[in-house]
Amino acid sequence: MVSRYHLALRGPLPRSVPELIRARFGDVTIGSAPGLTVLEGLIADQAAARALLNLVWDAGGDVRLLRITA
Repeated sequence: MVSRYHLALRGPLPRSVPELIRARFGDVTIGSAPGLTVLEGLIADQAAARALLNLVWDAGGDVRLLRITA
């Protein structure tokens, strides 16, 4: 079942990371809030959510919030 995710990170992502996310997980919306980078998109399952988090962590991202809704 495909779900929508909302991922908030402290600070900016390295420039190459949004391209990697789009290549692996499809379309993603990237925005900002004070002190945060916010990513939103669709995720296939829990394993894909874990892969997304690993990609962000490996790039040095500081995850503040992950919300997944059906």
